[in-house]
Amino acid sequence: MDQLKWFFIVGLIALVTAGCNSGDKSPDIDAIPIDESPEVATVQSIPELTLGDSQVRPVDGMVVVFVPGGEFVMGSDGDEVDYALQLCLAYDTNCNLRYFAIEQPQHTVQVSSFWLDRTEVTDDQYQRCLDAEVCEELSCQDADELGDSDMPAVCVTWNQAATFCAWAGSRLPTEAEWEYGARGTDGRRYPWGDEIDGHLLNYCDANCELNKRDDEVDDGYARTAPVGSYPDGASWIGAVDMAGNVWEWTADWYGPYTSEQQVNPLGPESGGRRVARGGSWHTSADHVRSALRTYSEPDRSLNHVGFRCATSLLPGDLSP
Repeated sequence: MDQLKWFFIVGLIALVTAGCNSGDKSPDIDAIPIDESPEVATVQSIPELTLGDSQVRPVDGMVVVFVPGGEFVMGSDGDEVDYALQLCLAYDTNCNLRYFAIEQPQHTVQVSSFWLDRTEVTDDQYQRCLDAEVCEELSCQDADELGDSDMPAVCVTWNQAATFCAWAGSRLPTEAEWEYGARGTDGRRYPWGDEIDGHLLNYCDANCELNKRDDEVDDGYARTAPVGSYPDGASWIGAVDMAGNVWEWTADWYGPYTSEQQVNPLGPESGGRRVARGGSWHTSADHVRSALRTYSEPDRSLNHVGFRCATSLLPGDLSP
């Protein structure tokens, strides 16, 4: 499918879905808590697809995995918040219960089917958007902080991430979609299960320059790792690096949770900071839990923040 036809289909679907109902409605990125939003397309049920299905997004070559809709419990209860604090104290000194209390209250969320990028967007994929003269150049404090082609794109502001996803015919995942894709319906603490395993992700290990490092684990990288380096750490949908490597922007403005059951929530209508998820090479074990929330100003860029995209398109729209 050529690019013109691709954008025509995306635009047609946007027109069809316009006006559909939307959902209701800290810790930081520096091992601190992590602007205008693209339209989040109404998530559509795709019953003929099943878990494990994948397609290739033609514009950038990203493999996207199918996420069947379902219901899950989002956030953390009191016991999990206490566990997170104790885990933080084991590795770090910058720990406070309020960092983790923003994961409360737990609430039931219904998520419709969607597609999610299997990996974080890479430097090579972001370069394609630059070549198309759509995306902006990325910059860090030091040029050598930018990775090779299969490294996750970092130093990405929320606005730059949203622009890339729109160019790719996608969008940023909602916060609820992201957590559902990471932990599934069984409420696992990490994408692979309930116990931390430093060999299944890239986080602040023995190679890390920070005092909060886990000296008992060597994941092989001091900073970012090539995407997909830890296939055994994949989530239930087959998405990798949803714990560690780089923080990932979501579509939502940050706001407190409510206890009410929700369907495809989109977060607050406005705000000052956007939510990011997943932790990074810069964080310790408590910050790579699937329920952990962080947030930052949408124009801020850091060398441990990147993104992945999501889409609600119908079957066949992602085929080359």
